[in-house]
Amino acid sequence: MTVMGLNVEATEARAYTNDFRVFGLIHPRRGTAVSRFLNQRDRTFLAMTSCMVYREGYDYPPAGEALLYQTEFAALPKDRLLWLVGGLPEAPGDRGQREPRQVCVMYPAYVLIGTLLLPPRVRMTDYLNSITDDKPFVELSEVTVCKPRPGVRVEQFEVVERHALATVNVVLAGGLFDVKAPIGRNFRIEEN
Repeated sequence: MTVMGLNVEATEARAYTNDFRVFGLIHPRRGTAVSRFLNQRDRTFLAMTSCMVYREGYDYPPAGEALLYQTEFAALPKDRLLWLVGGLPEAPGDRGQREPRQVCVMYPAYVLIGTLLLPPRVRMTDYLNSITDDKPFVELSEVTVCKPRPGVRVEQFEVVERHALATVNVVLAGGLFDVKAPIGRNFRIEEN
């Protein structure tokens, strides 16, 4: 059993599962990337504190009737965690040589569109196959959460929210699609 140490830093986060959303605090080691934190194999649960638990969905802020309960502690099985917002990205020195690729991560009710860093000249499927056994959580930067609309292409989906970073469990995604040349719309966060 591990006792919480002094080198742990409480960080605001939003965890999304198929069943509900938990908004609260996660407790990674100071300076640790959230993807590395979530990919720790010896920790099968994500501990969260000061939690607000909402019905599943993606709207923010959640509607008042979506609140299921509040709790000071929750343990979420990481193998049920779809994606998480919050925490630190990998340090540039930890990434190795990577090139940015815009991808679309599909779920039944929404999509995440963001930038995934891949080794140069490697197909996305080859990269994902090589990491998913050990590291199912990958980082997406410049993330846009979109709501699909019937009969329209992805670039016409309604933008619901934007995040600088989201960590995605690629094993639980409905699919990942390379958006090599986005058509007609820039999903990146606009700079002022």
